[in-house]
Amino acid sequence: RLFIKKNDKIEIKILFFIFSPFFYFILQIYYLVLKTIFYTESIKKRFFMSIANLNKQPAVEIIKLAPQSLITQIYNKLKKSLINGDLKPGEKLKIDTLKDKYDTGHTPIREALTSLVKDGLVERIEQKGFVASSVSIKHFNEVLKTRLWIEEIAIKKSMENKEGLEAWEENLILLNHRLNKKDWTEKYNPENSDSWEMIHKKFHISLISRSGSDYLTKFCEQLYDQNLRFRFLLIKNKKNYLKRNVNKEHQDILDAVLARDVISAQKNLVKHYNVTGKHFLDK
Repeated sequence: RLFIKKNDKIEIKILFFIFSPFFYFILQIYYLVLKTIFYTESIKKRFFMSIANLNKQPAVEIIKLAPQSLITQIYNKLKKSLINGDLKPGEKLKIDTLKDKYDTGHTPIREALTSLVKDGLVERIEQKGFVASSVSIKHFNEVLKTRLWIEEIAIKKSMENKEGLEAWEENLILLNHRLNKKDWTEKYNPENSDSWEMIHKKFHISLISRSGSDYLTKFCEQLYDQNLRFRFLLIKNKKNYLKRNVNKEHQDILDAVLARDVISAQKNLVKHYNVTGKHFLDK
């Protein structure tokens, strides 16, 4: 049996009072360590359960995008058919039918048609799908007026732009020379960069390409493509239109540009466009 003196009891009480916070702190740390271990084990368990459940889920179907080159090919073929009149204005463009015709999938057909909607050559009608854009005198007049308004300004800006002026003029001379060696009534074929129509487009877009606005140039390209449909309708249906002296019209525009005569260049460009308008509106 231990006999503790009174003074010893007092010392023990003092020591307990001093060290009790330290023991409490140790216990708290021990508690936190145990809690962290159990929490970590719980996280691990949930993680491995999630992996197991994920493996049991069905595979998600991935939609494969068609290569851009394939979409461009389909786009050019559809555009060719629309401009040459093989696809009639207002004709319904069924994706399944076109898929079989061009021996390809749904995606490149849909992507190509969507691009043609942006060009104004195809319309997308709610619950009906895609149709070839309609052709009307009202539509033609809108295209013609808009071309006259913006290209009259654009050719002026191009001619006033002194940077690379001589190189621009030389390029126009070369394009005009190439046009003179081709048959301007040949069918539209965007896949042949050496065809009259593709050179013709380069000539006209080059005329306004130095205006300082890429947006304007792009818009002019869209208007050019829309105008093509009307011009090819004239080539197919109006023999009188074939008597048009297109080479001289281009030469008049070029001569004014080379003479740095802005007013004459604008006048000859407007006259050139109005010839198409006159033939289209004549009955």
